[in-house]
Amino acid sequence: MNRLWMAGALAVVVAWAGPAAAQPPDRGASGPDRLSAAVRELVTPAGLEEQAAAIVRHQRPSGSPGERAAIDHVVDTLRADGVDVEVHTYQAYASTPIAASLDVVGSSFSPDAITYSFSAPADGLEAGLVDGGSVRDIPALERGTGERLVLAGDVDAPGTARSRYPDVAGAIVLVDGNPGGASLDRLAMLGAVGVVYAHLEERLNDLIVTSTWGTPSLRNYHRLPAIPAVHVRRSDGDALRARLARGGTRVRITAEVDVGWRPHHLAVARIPAPDPDAPFVLFGGHIDSWYFGGTDEGASNSAMVELARAFHANREQLRRGLVVAWWPGHSNARYGGSTWFADRYFDELRTRGVAYVNVDGIGQTGARLFDASASAALAGLAAGVVAGRTGEAVVPSRPGRNSDQSFNGVGLPLLQLNHRRREEDGGYWWWHTPDDTFDKIDFDVLKVDTDLYADALARLLGAPRLPVDLVSQVEALGTAIERRAEEAGPRFDLAEAVGRQRRLLELVAEVDESLPSGAQLDLALVRILRPLHRVLYSPSDPYHPDPGLDSSALPGLSPLRTLATSDPGSDAYRFAEVTLWRERNRLLEALDTSIDETLRLLGRAP
Repeated sequence: MNRLWMAGALAVVVAWAGPAAAQPPDRGASGPDRLSAAVRELVTPAGLEEQAAAIVRHQRPSGSPGERAAIDHVVDTLRADGVDVEVHTYQAYASTPIAASLDVVGSSFSPDAITYSFSAPADGLEAGLVDGGSVRDIPALERGTGERLVLAGDVDAPGTARSRYPDVAGAIVLVDGNPGGASLDRLAMLGAVGVVYAHLEERLNDLIVTSTWGTPSLRNYHRLPAIPAVHVRRSDGDALRARLARGGTRVRITAEVDVGWRPHHLAVARIPAPDPDAPFVLFGGHIDSWYFGGTDEGASNSAMVELARAFHANREQLRRGLVVAWWPGHSNARYGGSTWFADRYFDELRTRGVAYVNVDGIGQTGARLFDASASAALAGLAAGVVAGRTGEAVVPSRPGRNSDQSFNGVGLPLLQLNHRRREEDGGYWWWHTPDDTFDKIDFDVLKVDTDLYADALARLLGAPRLPVDLVSQVEALGTAIERRAEEAGPRFDLAEAVGRQRRLLELVAEVDESLPSGAQLDLALVRILRPLHRVLYSPSDPYHPDPGLDSSALPGLSPLRTLATSDPGSDAYRFAEVTLWRERNRLLEALDTSIDETLRLLGRAP
């Protein structure tokens, strides 16, 4: 029996209060402030609780009846208010973990174990156990090398991480930590036949182990995991390591997963501005969950419903449209829903989309820590929203490779606001476990978090000029180029890129000082940003998603570290040099494209 369906049933009686009415705006406030106030007035803790109760009553693995029931509730609620909602049905490649076991051969030790989404299956795989230390000890991947993942460093070079790592060929490897950073792929490259991940805490979290992003294509299906993995608690990992210290240990693992093509359903609400051809902001969060998914992500889904209703009620105040999407396939299809939408609506997103706002994990009981993740162009907006409503000063982090951030190829500036528990309070311990239930939502906290999103969206939708910061984005690119130039040293020349970035910075500063507002300006600003966003966050072309791996700024230039550590006569050095020449061409073209767009905007056609 699928263990996702074994957590019991949550019975909640829902009393829907009916459609909310728009509030008269405060004529003394600015446009965005007036819009935000009107939206916040319509969103209440009680309304959020009603929506969450209707969603969290269902277990929602993607493609399941529970997920479809939650989607139906969202759609029926919005349509009752007159919101235009479409449900797309499509086939996605997904993987749901079913069961797993781990046995120490010749003993009665058989700790609880689970497997992961997209683990390779195993039916009694037996091998010697090798201590692989921590996930951080596994030799790293060379980033920016395209679709095929490559281990960094020369296997024969003394002193490299690969030369120091234990011989795991033919073994099942015990490692501490969760399977991030394509660690399963890296161990398979080293010859391991299976992996046992020991949690750093005394719990088991459902996770996904493929580094593919969205449904695989012919370009990357080879990266689906080839070896099985199981997951045990910290104490059981310690017990296995103690056995290894006493001598050779053989283990037997099983891993059962349900993998294949499944119908997924994606609900998308469209709230146009009075000008139906105006640009739009995309606002998304995933509807699927592990188990009941109270805060991951039923609470966020309820906020999305209430915000969609409230902005629709105040749609006459919008200068830009709002598109709201409840992504399926986040947890067991590696962001399959948002990737499908990016694939199918790439042209619309490229020509009319101006920002992507993601919501995930809000409404946590005991949350006390605010932070944000944003592209440099929206970092000021994110920090300002949090400071203005909470008094907390935050420095938004650079977006990682997570959270349905499937729009780097499109080049959409990104914003996500976070409010979470502190580690000293126990952290977000119930994440991806059967304990993520309705009682983990604090609706007063969720009201605060929803108001933050109301403020951010109101500024994006209602400001006379789209609140993107060109100067900050170009400065962030300049910092990244300078760091890469320092990394390159005398071995690779980035002086031309430095010069063109400085030219672009002068031009965008002029844009900030001289140009008025308007829909055409919105799109022109984003056309300047798109090429910069792509090179800053993506190591490949705009149309095929990169691996689900966190990367540093300008990831295409990551092979610079190979130049710094390899013999100039070696194959590794020369292959890296070819890669870097091509990537420098991409960077220079992106800078030139942004310069040309800026000159056009200033009325000085290139």
